[in-house]
Amino acid sequence: MNTEKSNKTQDDDLDDKLVDKLVSVGKGAAGLIPMIGGPLAEVVGNVIPGQRADRVAKYLRALSARVEQLETTVQETLLESPEKVDLIEEGGYQAARATSSKRIEMIVEAVSRGLTLDDADLVRRKRLLTILDELDEDELVLLNAHGRAYGHCHDDPFSDVKRPHPTHLNSSMEDIEHEHLYESGPNHLLRMGLLRKNYGNVKRGQVPDFDSRAGDFAHSVEISQLGRMLLKEIGMPTTFDIEQGYA
Repeated sequence: MNTEKSNKTQDDDLDDKLVDKLVSVGKGAAGLIPMIGGPLAEVVGNVIPGQRADRVAKYLRALSARVEQLETTVQETLLESPEKVDLIEEGGYQAARATSSKRIEMIVEAVSRGLTLDDADLVRRKRLLTILDELDEDELVLLNAHGRAYGHCHDDPFSDVKRPHPTHLNSSMEDIEHEHLYESGPNHLLRMGLLRKNYGNVKRGQVPDFDSRAGDFAHSVEISQLGRMLLKEIGMPTTFDIEQGYA
């Protein structure tokens, strides 16, 4: 590695407290500091409060452990790939905004998977991490429920989904608003192509029954191929994909 470049990345603007924290969790995590120079270093040093710095440190510590498990040739060439450095930086940005340890684990899983790919494949796989950033925790729970329902599931796959009671003519405005806010989740997943509508087997020349209340033809909703790919990328593959050896 070029010595001048190395010294420049070492003299980044990472907050001293964060550097101390990285050193305290191990040299492996501290060693990743050069990989997150530039814009991310500025965010960490000047914008991210202590709580978010903790999240970045947690991300780096977990990612460091995963990097140590990669082949030596992959480790040695990480900094030579702009796409992989960008992937690590993107993971750091998302970790800073993460609201749970589980979310950070998902980010680490997706980033570590990407580090093993060639740049040509990584450019497209990185889209999955971008998609993850657009989903909130409620939407992830719902997507995972549809993933568990794909194929078969012995338990109730939607038991963790906190759905409001269905509204009716005498529902309060508060209940109606809760229902609309909930429905915005699956609608978002549908727009992103992570879920898809299944209209069933319709005979030629016929159309499905129209549901006037929903304003759409009768259908069921299931996880799409892209949705399954995302769940696999963040370490939550569907039971079907595990059984088929796709995970």
